[in-house]
Amino acid sequence: MSVHSSKGAKWDALRLAVLERDNYICMHCGNEATEADHIIPKSKGGKDAMDNLVASCKPCNAKRGDTLLTRVSGFNPRWLSSL
Repeated sequence: MSVHSSKGAKWDALRLAVLERDNYICMHCGNEATEADHIIPKSKGGKDAMDNLVASCKPCNAKRGDTLLTRVSGFNPRWLSSL
């Protein structure tokens, strides 16, 4: 776990809110999401805030590391079916 990782009850509630907002769909690959990923990483000044978080699966979140999220990597039709 990174020194910049978020934790605690406040983080757990925020992570759950992000997952529910994004219908538990990874914004990177479209698979089932279990984590919240920072758009601007905390190591680069990003905050724990709804507008700086997207739902992510564990592999995508780990692969991205602390790089900036500049765009969603593709379109997944499953996103529409969950609306």
